[in-house]
Amino acid sequence: MFAIALLTLKRMREPAFFIFLGIALVMAFIFAGLDPIAQQLSSDSIFAQVIDANRSKSPLLSAAFIMFVISAFFGGFLGAAEIPRDISSDLILILLSKPIRKLSYMLGKYLGMLIICLSLYVSSLVVIFLSHWIQTGEIYPLLLMFKQLYLILAFLPFCGMIIMISCFTGELAAMVISFLYLVFSLSFSFLPIAAAMLPKGIAGYAGAAGFIIYYLFPNFIFYFQDFKMFGLVFFMLLIYSLSLSIIFLLIAVGRLETMDYSKNSDV
Repeated sequence: MFAIALLTLKRMREPAFFIFLGIALVMAFIFAGLDPIAQQLSSDSIFAQVIDANRSKSPLLSAAFIMFVISAFFGGFLGAAEIPRDISSDLILILLSKPIRKLSYMLGKYLGMLIICLSLYVSSLVVIFLSHWIQTGEIYPLLLMFKQLYLILAFLPFCGMIIMISCFTGELAAMVISFLYLVFSLSFSFLPIAAAMLPKGIAGYAGAAGFIIYYLFPNFIFYFQDFKMFGLVFFMLLIYSLSLSIIFLLIAVGRLETMDYSKNSDV
């Protein structure tokens, strides 16, 4: 598994990774001065009641959320090509012919991609914190800096989704679908609130019909909220993120079991 992860991490030596890293760091510097998300919302809005940072000393920074989206997009762009490239080059036949289980292969790809995404995101956070210190002469409180790391949990299902999609499609299609998944996840974050605003009868049907979709698209509102470090909410959020990752990876392993690896494959 770790050998496969190291093979995936070789993408970090490619010029594309350094280009994306440079863009991410520049954008992190540009957005570093933005106010926290909750402070940009009207206090009377329903979203402000859900994302309430007025009483929190460690709100989610807007810059951190923007860099999460950018890091996920860049990481998805790099990671979406991993399995299709292994298939097109027949490398996957060599790897799976050795005593490497398909699950280990998939976990290695997942771990490698996760590290790539996290390296982009954490590097961006460092620039945000340093920019704040340079511009204001103040260092962010330690708890506030740790709060930005909660978004790391959102990378878990995202990376699992890209690994799964790349088993079913080609490189370009996986990149496009990963971007759409990210956009839809942001939209579905507000689905329960929108459903609650519908008339009772309609809301019931809408909630039942959208439950599966809502579960499969990470609800970013969960990651915005204020909760104790390593408290119950944190562990529930961790379980949710891991469970969704496991679902995606099991689907990917099932695809490998039935996949035709020949050049005439549909991948």
